[in-house]
Amino acid sequence: MIEKIEFFTAGCPRSQISEKNLRKALGQMGIEIEFEGVDDPKEHEAAGISAFPGVKVNGEVKSEGAFLTVDACNDILSEYV
Repeated sequence: MIEKIEFFTAGCPRSQISEKNLRKALGQMGIEIEFEGVDDPKEHEAAGISAFPGVKVNGEVKSEGAFLTVDACNDILSEYV
């Protein structure tokens, strides 16, 4: 079960598209959870994220520095359904 999703972004187009793809994947899987992109370098550092975009699910880093397609997001999320 997904309790928390954190999306770490640098505001770049790759991060923006990855965030949209993650939202789309959540919708396709019927998972209703809200999250916001974190664009604060201090929060990135505190979370241990150094490459963007980055995704943490329930506190565990699931992706860092890779462009996320909808299929890649579905793969990440499928572990929790």
